Amino acid sequence: MNSALLDFSRAKDWIITETRFDPTALGKVEANFCLGNGYLGLRSATEERYPGETRDLLVAGTFDRFSPEEVTELPNAADVTNIELTLDGVRFDLMQGEILSYARSLNIRTGLLTRDVVWRSPNGKRYTLRFERVVSLRRLHTIALRVSVTPDEDGEIVLRSGIDGRMTNDGSQHFTEGQTRYYDRQYQQFVPRTIQSDIHFVFDASHRFTVEGEAVEPKSDINIVRRRIFSNFTLRVKGGQTLVMEKFANVYTDRDKEAEGLTLPELQELALNALKGDESLGFDALAEDSARCWEEKVWRRAPIEIDGPDFDLFAIRFVQYHMQLMTPAHDRRMNIGAKGLSGEGYKGHTFWDTEIFLLPYFIFCMPEVARSLEEYRYLSLPGAHAKAAHNGFEGAQYPWESAWLDDGEVTPEYLGTDILTGQLIKVWSGFIEIHITADVAFGVWQYYMCTGDQDYMDKYGYELILDCAKFWLSRLEPGEDGMLHMNNVVGPDEYKEHVNDNAFTN
Repeated sequence: MNSALLDFSRAKDWIITETRFDPTALGKVEANFCLGNGYLGLRSATEERYPGETRDLLVAGTFDRFSPEEVTELPNAADVTNIELTLDGVRFDLMQGEILSYARSLNIRTGLLTRDVVWRSPNGKRYTLRFERVVSLRRLHTIALRVSVTPDEDGEIVLRSGIDGRMTNDGSQHFTEGQTRYYDRQYQQFVPRTIQSDIHFVFDASHRFTVEGEAVEPKSDINIVRRRIFSNFTLRVKGGQTLVMEKFANVYTDRDKEAEGLTLPELQELALNALKGDESLGFDALAEDSARCWEEKVWRRAPIEIDGPDFDLFAIRFVQYHMQLMTPAHDRRMNIGAKGLSGEGYKGHTFWDTEIFLLPYFIFCMPEVARSLEEYRYLSLPGAHAKAAHNGFEGAQYPWESAWLDDGEVTPEYLGTDILTGQLIKVWSGFIEIHITADVAFGVWQYYMCTGDQDYMDKYGYELILDCAKFWLSRLEPGEDGMLHMNNVVGPDEYKEHVNDNAFTN
């Protein structure tokens, strides 16, 4: 992280701060300041749009394939955080005008993201703005935002806000156009469906306004266009007065556990009622409840303390924060993506990272989460059996990259182009980087040795380890030296391909 951009002087208070707006570093801050709760991950792009940004809302387990030539990936869902401000006829844009002060901070203890800006418009007028955002750790579907604007002079403020379904994964569109509804001139709803996996998403949004703490009704319109629903809210505000807009949004899918047995209209009603409940609570109550949940679920259960500089302890807690965001502890049908839910990298796929790098933390701090992750590996055994059989082996050969339970191997066969030959570059990992099968078995045994969970072993663990052992037995090759060898593999560093007897894999 760029030390000139990020300030850790408040590390003792669990806070990291972006000290200036840098349009060349958008991606770095979007990922580091990511919000989420294991069900969804919300990349922290600013409310207003900028070139080079990546606006991602990813929901765990909702994999979709754009075309037969591609592999499944977590689809970039509709954008509910874009809020465009027009201040006295000028669009709020930090790449124009003058930034008089700027600070964007993430409190990893509470999961609250704030941004404070004092901005002088190109027309010379001055505004003080505050943006706040939280993804509830308790209410897994809930996103809440608050925008406060204080003009120095009397003027007109227009806020455009809604739900934007035009999002793609680097150009790949995973959703149908979807059904759009507007209820009671207050509640926006957008219901698209993934194209290949046929998962319905339900997005909702609502807004409420105050000036100096008093509720107001702005002049508004409603716009329903292709893949979008939004409103333009217009108010006149006196100089020195503060206009506040609170926005409440949520996302549900028919892959959610609570959606089981529901029709799509029933799921839409469930989501809409949940939105109304969030709105009745308000931003502060939602943020405070989520902060309490962080304390209960994470910081009290894993109260790591070290002697040393404040930054060192903050760094450990920063890792804990992101591990909580990326882990779908709510559903054993899902696992941790290599990039978590902070962006589209690795397409949301699960690698050996879970067992070797992430599982130990959960085994010792949250063993019920570790068990859920291990049950995912058992539930995905059919895909491992299929890969082994396809390659002519016995037992279970785990995919190098895993996604939904019945997706099987989802490593791209080719990735990128050789700049000299123009030929596609083959990804050998999915074919011969086989140590993941040992990593999965190791994770099972480590979990059992640390927790003594005999019930897990009896129901799942022994069968999984035995099937992995069958694969290794069929994969080994006898050599002229009278010993067994593991030929033609890719090791974990991935520098050398087609290696015989890689030390780590053996």
